Amino acid sequence: MPSASLVQQGLHALVLGACGAFIFYWLDLPLPWILGSMTACAIFSLSGARLAMPGLWRSSSLAMLGVLLGGGFTAETLHAVPNWWLTIVLMLVLSVIYLLFSNSVLKRWSGMSNLTRMFSAVPGGLAILSALSELYDADTRRIALNHSARLVSLLVLVPLVLSFAGEQHLSSSSRPVNAAHDFSWSHLIDYSLLLISAASGPFLVRYIRFPLGILLFPFLFSALFHITGWVNLQLPFVVAALAQVVLGASVGIRFVGYSWRDILLDGWLSIVIGVMLAILAALAAWLFSAWLALDFATLLLVFMPGGAAEMGVMAIALDIDPAMVATHHILRVFAVVGGVSVVVSWFLPQKKSQ
Repeated sequence: MPSASLVQQGLHALVLGACGAFIFYWLDLPLPWILGSMTACAIFSLSGARLAMPGLWRSSSLAMLGVLLGGGFTAETLHAVPNWWLTIVLMLVLSVIYLLFSNSVLKRWSGMSNLTRMFSAVPGGLAILSALSELYDADTRRIALNHSARLVSLLVLVPLVLSFAGEQHLSSSSRPVNAAHDFSWSHLIDYSLLLISAASGPFLVRYIRFPLGILLFPFLFSALFHITGWVNLQLPFVVAALAQVVLGASVGIRFVGYSWRDILLDGWLSIVIGVMLAILAALAAWLFSAWLALDFATLLLVFMPGGAAEMGVMAIALDIDPAMVATHHILRVFAVVGGVSVVVSWFLPQKKSQ
């Protein structure tokens, strides 16, 4: 159970996040639930507020997000999965390009050690990389700051790119994407299965250790229930909005303990890298959408080097093929875990003695 002080800090983060979300909603800004909460919590964190997010709260929001992403699957989607092999390959190739580009920029300008720079340059996977970096002679604090600053820039740039491209009506991102259902007793069965899907994450992750398993298992169960037709609806919109507020606040509070000076001295470089990676992703999405006759907005979210949870939230909020976006980013997490594990075991210094 989280301590009373942690709960209090979590409530403060949620209140600030909700206020930021409603301000964004009132101003008719895009993606208010995640961007508004992230912005408010980031500003207060950098200003010295002591905010936190209890692990159970974030885990629950990730589990609900997995359920929502799995709800994007249908029998037709399942038949389309084999056709995604080319975009999966392109995404993995782009991830390598992102890594090499980020590493070269950090090598030239950051003054980081080789190990810290490698962990900072890997696209996505902050939780995995932070855990690994604590076992080796890397600067975990700089790694976290670089990943957080880059992620924030990507989350802000995605709606700007979509707005510039004219591909998406961003004002709709604040409203429910699913039509309301008249109540019937059959919905109790549907919601029960969705809650079972959500509960599978915290339960199975105890026995099957995998980063992001808290999202993966609900995603798989929800997808299975929707594909088979056992479930024909989604979780209520208020649940989706709350999950976005929690995740947005979780990103914002990553800046607790940092100052505006830290951002000016170190975070700015990751923001620049985030902008450059977003441009590369947009160019790749534009090029391959014409070649493969696929939707630009979908490919943009697929190619963006953000976290699986954050890109999944954007796919849900913008109603941009959540099943395809989530599948690609979850596979990228597998690739990141495998690739980093190989590098760590083959090339990096041995684990420090405890």
